[in-house]
Amino acid sequence: MPLTASRTAAGIPQEGTGGGLLWTEYWYLAATIAAAAVAVDPFEWDLAAEPLLRHLALLISLPALALTLAGSSLPNRGRRAGSLAELAALLWPLLALAAIALGGSAYARAVLGIQNSFLNVGLYMLAAYAAAVMVVRSGDPGALARAHLRILLAAAFVMAGYLIANFRVRQVYHEQIFLVIPMAVLFFTWNTAGFVRWTGCLFFLVMAWLSAKYTSYLIGAVTAGYLALIVAIPRRVPSRGLRRTMLVYWAFVLAGMAGLGFVLLATSGSFEMPTGNLDYRLHTYAAAWERFLDSPLWGTVFAVEAVEKFSLFSVGVARNVLPTHSDVLDLLANGGLLGIALWLLALTRIGRAARENLLQPEFLERPWAPPAHTLAVMSIAGIITYAFNPILLQPALAYLVWTNLGLLAGLALRMASVEANGDDLLRGAAPGARLRRGSYRPAAAGINARWRT
Repeated sequence: MPLTASRTAAGIPQEGTGGGLLWTEYWYLAATIAAAAVAVDPFEWDLAAEPLLRHLALLISLPALALTLAGSSLPNRGRRAGSLAELAALLWPLLALAAIALGGSAYARAVLGIQNSFLNVGLYMLAAYAAAVMVVRSGDPGALARAHLRILLAAAFVMAGYLIANFRVRQVYHEQIFLVIPMAVLFFTWNTAGFVRWTGCLFFLVMAWLSAKYTSYLIGAVTAGYLALIVAIPRRVPSRGLRRTMLVYWAFVLAGMAGLGFVLLATSGSFEMPTGNLDYRLHTYAAAWERFLDSPLWGTVFAVEAVEKFSLFSVGVARNVLPTHSDVLDLLANGGLLGIALWLLALTRIGRAARENLLQPEFLERPWAPPAHTLAVMSIAGIITYAFNPILLQPALAYLVWTNLGLLAGLALRMASVEANGDDLLRGAAPGARLRRGSYRPAAAGINARWRT
């Protein structure tokens, strides 16, 4: 819902009624529904195996993106719309990496006859740019981000139900877990009743344990740490000083004690730990490392197969023709130092823009805070997941990974233009919660200067 100046008795801004979303934005949100449906697949119909269904989200989003870009050349709604040049200046490392992956994959398919290429990796990176464009050109970007997260929240509840029902019976939703645990952030940052906030937060944090995977444990720990250090402590102690420093200190002490206790219990056999499937992982990791050493500067330029025959033992799926169990290592092996540098640079630029314009403690009471913090943690959780799993090769999951990051980038860019361009989208924000002047230069040339490395 759009924002209004209505407030509670505590003076915190609330959502109200107003301009609303355009039909193209609702059409774009249908792509999120399609991707979530294929990723969750609650009836286990193997939707991701159908070529049309696994690419349905991308096919749905393209008309909405095309109409939005076409509308950019028409008179827009005052000064609300952000500049696409600014967006390209912010996201150029990701766009460059996508171009390299697409070029190498196209060569592999057209010239070398390789069908299992890295085409999906490059193609779905562009979903981040598409999501950012939708936010930058939206009349109510906050409503667009909230609607996106509501869809994912519904999917997260479905997956949580399956995790509860299958705990210690069989593993489900391991690769999709980055869409579940970070929903704790949405509840914790939501200005609502304490019972709902804490119940929702703890419910999704518990999913880290029920998932019974090291990736899930790591995402759960990162989510809890983020909530403590970035949200809870700054909200409790708004100004920096000795009190906040002491709270941060004790938070690290308690986290260290909890981690040590977990390790001691695990090593003593007090509870069953996942195996981590090290035999398979280390073999594929070693193969990827060897490919990197063969060409460390630019790797294979993605002009190779994305899968290879696994011969150590029978895995029982895909005729033992499997990908590397790490998308990050694939980026290193097939993009070399160039590819991994572009990836890191893209994440750094987006992360810095989000931190300076969305995620500062003084912005916690702003209406965009819950979706911004949730998208940030969901993006971090996505990185953790694809560091140990090949989800960027899977269209539905890749679409959601990059769309979450793109929405965060778009919100950061729009927030930066609030004061610079007189954007009134944050009317009704909490007193004193103003954008720090000079944290982000709105002109395209200024962005190039601000983000030069």
